[in-house]
Amino acid sequence: MEIRSLGKSGFEVKGAVGTVLVDPPDVAAKGPFPDSNTIIAYSKRQHGRTAPQGAAKLIEGPGEYEIGSVSIRGIATPADDPSASHEINTAYLIDADGILVCSTGGLGSTPDAVAMQQIGKVNVLLLDPEQSPMSADELAATMRSFEPDVIVPAGYDEAGAKPGKLQEELLSELGVKDLEPQSRVSYSRSSLPESRTTVLLTPA
Repeated sequence: MEIRSLGKSGFEVKGAVGTVLVDPPDVAAKGPFPDSNTIIAYSKRQHGRTAPQGAAKLIEGPGEYEIGSVSIRGIATPADDPSASHEINTAYLIDADGILVCSTGGLGSTPDAVAMQQIGKVNVLLLDPEQSPMSADELAATMRSFEPDVIVPAGYDEAGAKPGKLQEELLSELGVKDLEPQSRVSYSRSSLPESRTTVLLTPA
């Protein structure tokens, strides 16, 4: 299983049986797609959005999805403070070669107990602090509650060749510094780290 950053909020999760693009920027969502079983998933619905030519499927909401041999679960979470808005954000749980990858999308607040139970313990957690209205310390606390083996925050400043401002704040709250950026990261069940690891990805 391989993960790449697509820039902005986007991630590519590539397994043996298919590829999932989560919240890809427009240029990445247009294709062409080397993998014929490419699924595009968005954490927020947008009226009139359609799957581009060459993509196997487009999904944008909660539900159970079996596309080809790829298993994806979309879990409804708040996109804002629940007391102020009922807007839905979808967190996606992707089974990639037996590794559970969760993309949190734009979390508006900590998911409730039901959503947390549906997500369960994950191996790899993908998140974008720029999509979320939560503060860095709130996000860090929420990330720890997922008990991931690996945390991959988006938001790298490619022009400045350094972590973006919100990404840097989150890394600080997680107690992480002096990370060496990578273009991609690969894991198997046997190669997952024994202690929690944070990975910094440069956009592809």
